[in-house]
Amino acid sequence: MNYVLFTTTRCPKCPEFKSFVVDKVQFGGIILDENNLEFTDKIKEFNVSAAPTIIIFDNDEEVFRASETYELGAFLDGPDK
Repeated sequence: MNYVLFTTTRCPKCPEFKSFVVDKVQFGGIILDENNLEFTDKIKEFNVSAAPTIIIFDNDEEVFRASETYELGAFLDGPDK
């Protein structure tokens, strides 16, 4: 699995969400903000309209999307926990 995390430098929720991702997600990914050259193309490609948004992929297929830490935490804990 891998992820793409979209943040902005003006978003009040983004720093906490980004820290949560860095601390809790046990697989690789990239973090993009509006200063990244790929940001605009990627938000269009993945139809992202809010920050923060994390999209998790498994074998290049989107399997999860969230903008709240509790949603991401529940996904990471899985159905067995």
